[in-house]
Amino acid sequence: GLNFNEGFPDPVFDGQLNTTEGCESISDEEGNLLFYTDGKTIWNSSHEIMPNGENLLGSDSSTQSALIIPKNNDPDIYYVFTADVVQAYNNNGNGNGLNYSVVDMSLEGGQGDVTVKNFNLLPQGSEKLTAVSAFDGTGYWLITHRDNRFYAYKVGDNGVNATPVISTIGPNISGPNNIRGSLKSSPNGSRLAIAHCVFEPLYDGF
Repeated sequence: GLNFNEGFPDPVFDGQLNTTEGCESISDEEGNLLFYTDGKTIWNSSHEIMPNGENLLGSDSSTQSALIIPKNNDPDIYYVFTADVVQAYNNNGNGNGLNYSVVDMSLEGGQGDVTVKNFNLLPQGSEKLTAVSAFDGTGYWLITHRDNRFYAYKVGDNGVNATPVISTIGPNISGPNNIRGSLKSSPNGSRLAIAHCVFEPLYDGF
């Protein structure tokens, strides 16, 4: 890990994370670590596994395996979104899709507890997750991609709206081997950048 509290990146060697690809962490307003995850396990700031914090449906080999969003009107609640890995869809596998779990930091003496785990939002997803502020004080948008559709889920005062806004645009990224890649919103929310790692049939990307 890295600690930026002194104004420069200072290595932290007691973290438990060992991931092939994606990981996610979140800190408080003062930069103190709250918890972190590889999409499968959540560790608290003491580097211990949170209660109920194992067997999340993400993957340490997913490009963007997890993304943490705070609840807009409750400083103790955080949503941990997880994206499945390509291999879960191979050989006619159904995969786990897009899911979220809920962390309540008011529990376990402020170390956090997973109170909801693996709530499914999208049966089949991709390895791509990003989020952006709603810019009106009402929360955030969680965005993912599948085939030729962008799915935007509002995360607001009432929690996660399980009914997404769906935008159909761009090429159809078909075949499970082709859903690798990354998705990122610009800071002002006006643009999305998406990278498709197309393995079949050309072993190419765009």
